[in-house]
Amino acid sequence: MAYDKTVRNKVRAKYLQGVALATAAKTCRVPYNTARNWKRQDAEDGSDWDIARNARRMTKSGVEEMANEVLGELAEEFLATLAAVKADKAMSAADRADILVRLMDGYNKAISAAARAMPNANRLAVAMDVLKFLNGYISKSFPKLRSQFLEVTEAAGDDFVREFGSGA
Repeated sequence: MAYDKTVRNKVRAKYLQGVALATAAKTCRVPYNTARNWKRQDAEDGSDWDIARNARRMTKSGVEEMANEVLGELAEEFLATLAAVKADKAMSAADRADILVRLMDGYNKAISAAARAMPNANRLAVAMDVLKFLNGYISKSFPKLRSQFLEVTEAAGDDFVREFGSGA
């Protein structure tokens, strides 16, 4: 059965909002296999639903939490390795120094990478905040136009992420 493009966009939108694909398909009265095929086809065409879904989750606070979590786990590993090095009395001083230099280098690179990623993530987060604001504003001030606004923003989703998530 052929489905209207709006049905496909609704399934995609629900999925991007965090709804499981099976639930999104059921809600839109589409077989799960059809939704799965749409998702696969779009990914093959360069419009990956999972990338867009993750990008939607990336708010300014979400990115900071994610970066803090990764750096926190890295710090735990750093401390655990440091404790293991200290406990190994048979290890030579040169090996200890080598491990410590590598640990510091890895940790510094991770911190630098997180800092470089933040501007792009923050740019996307600001753009997402603008869309949320416009959605609320249109809902209150122009309720008849809300469905058209949602249709346009859902259709532009991947282009939106490419534009504002790339740091360009």
